[in-house]
Order: sequence, then C-alpha cells, then structure tokens
Amino acid sequence: MEQFPTTDSKKRFPSWRVWLKTSRPFSLTASVSPVLVGTAVAAYEGVFHIVPFLLALFASLFLQIGTNYFNEYFDYSYGLDHPGSLGSMTVIFRNEMTEKQVQAGGVTCFVLAALLGLGLALLVGPLILLFGLVGIVIAYFYSARPLKFASRGLGDILVYIAMGFLMTWGAYYVQIPQWSWRAFAASVPVGFLVTAILNMNNMRDYADDLAVQKRTLPVRFGQRFGQIFHAVLLIGCYVAVTIFALTGILPLFSLLVWITFPLAFSNVRSVLTATERRAFITGIKRTAMLHFQFGAVFALAIVLAIIHLP
Repeated sequence: MEQFPTTDSKKRFPSWRVWLKTSRPFSLTASVSPVLVGTAVAAYEGVFHIVPFLLALFASLFLQIGTNYFNEYFDYSYGLDHPGSLGSMTVIFRNEMTEKQVQAGGVTCFVLAALLGLGLALLVGPLILLFGLVGIVIAYFYSARPLKFASRGLGDILVYIAMGFLMTWGAYYVQIPQWSWRAFAASVPVGFLVTAILNMNNMRDYADDLAVQKRTLPVRFGQRFGQIFHAVLLIGCYVAVTIFALTGILPLFSLLVWITFPLAFSNVRSVLTATERRAFITGIKRTAMLHFQFGAVFALAIVLAIIHLP
C-alpha cells in the first residue's frame, strides 16, 4: 500500500487539536450516558459514591477514545479507508499523524483505562476487572485481525453489549457490586441508542464498505434495511422504557424520557426519507446527541424518583 506521510510529517508531533479530532469527540457522549444511567439506578437503590463514579466515567471515556484511535489505525492499515473516505478522519492521509502515532494514541488510552480499572478493583473488588477486560477485547478486535468484528457484521451486537449493557451495569456495579435486573433493564434503551449511532455510521460508509467487502449489516442486507433498523432501534428504546416502567422494574418517573421523543421522531423521519449520503452524516451527529439527551433525562428521572420512594 502506498504510504502518504512524508519524512517531515514523521518528525512533527501532532497538535492537541489533531489528537482531539481523531478521538471523535462528538461520539464520546456514548460513554457518558450509560455511566449516568447506571449510577442513577444505584442512587435510586440508596448508594452513590463520587470516586467510583468518576473512575468509571473516565475509564469508559478512555476506552472509547482508544477504540476510535484503533479503528482509524486498522482501517488505514488494512486498506479499508482512502483519502476520500467519509468515514475516515483522514489524519494519516493528510499527514497530520503517522500510523505509529495513531496506534500509540490507542495504546495509551487503553493503558489509562486499565489503570483506572485497577483503581476500581481496589475499591469494589477484582471482578470489576472482568468488565474492563471484556470491553478492551471487544474494543480492540472491533477492527483488528483476526476477529475484525466490524467487518463480519458483528459490530452492532458487540457495541450493544459493550456500551449498552456492560457500561450501564458496570457503572451500577462499582456502586453496588451485585447483579441487578433494574440496571439490566436500564441498559436496554441505552444499548439500542448506541447501536443506532453505529448503524448511522455504517449507513454513511455503505459505498466504501461495499467496495472493500466490509460486511456491516447495511452491506449484508441493504441500505433500506439500515434505515428501517434505525427506526426500530430509536422507537424501541421508548417502548422498552415504557414496558419496564409499567411493570415496576424501573420507576414510573422513567417515562419522562418521552419528552425527548419529538427529537427521535424527527430523526427517524429524516433517515427513512434520506436518499443522499450527506443525510447520514447529519444522522450520526443527531443520533449521538439524542443518545446523550435521552440518557441525561433518563438518569435525571430515576434520580427524581428517589424523593417519591416510600
């Protein structure tokens, strides 16, 4: 594969703006929402400790940032991106960073996440390390060989597990180290929304992924499937909260998430009628913002329910 970086670019250390851009900051709310929701569930059950909350929050953020760096690195190394790829941040092609610098960024973030995980293990017990280990394996092999989950069409389910279930329950577990059906229920809508962000990313990259046989769900089943899948995920998160609230698993106050439904409805309508790639670029950012707004309202609603506990 032709290498674009020049000798001068290899000597130049990237500015903080380049590092920030490559971390894909608009997507990082995907790590904040599950931690807020999981912590709120623990608070509803009577426990909140600030130190475990902060350690879990920053561990999740570093894990996601590291994943973004490795995704950039492996997509370039495997020839899945090119200078015109909309899915690529193109920092390597633009000579803003070298392959090794992007790779080093991923390694550094994973090390920081692991160190924070060790801190949590000292506070709540060694089992929390299993959460981190599973998260790192999914994050690294999302793009890396030999597993390459994303290229096999497994990215959606694994993102749901890692950034829906594990992050939400993990945030609960560092407060109350035990299994919780309430935390599990709370993780379902959070997982649906983070999967919707990935689906929008895959819809945007459909043409590029098809060309290199990266078998995402839209490539496997078609663009129309991706549009319908997006609608099912967004509507499904409200349905899930409603079911769990009406059955008593989640507090009734959780129904306050419906105040964000107009945003979701507008999002779904624009995606279902989209015919141009540009619409999916906008869709990624709008879905990421919805994920954060939904998560913040969901967490706040659970906390508000505390004052009405018998």
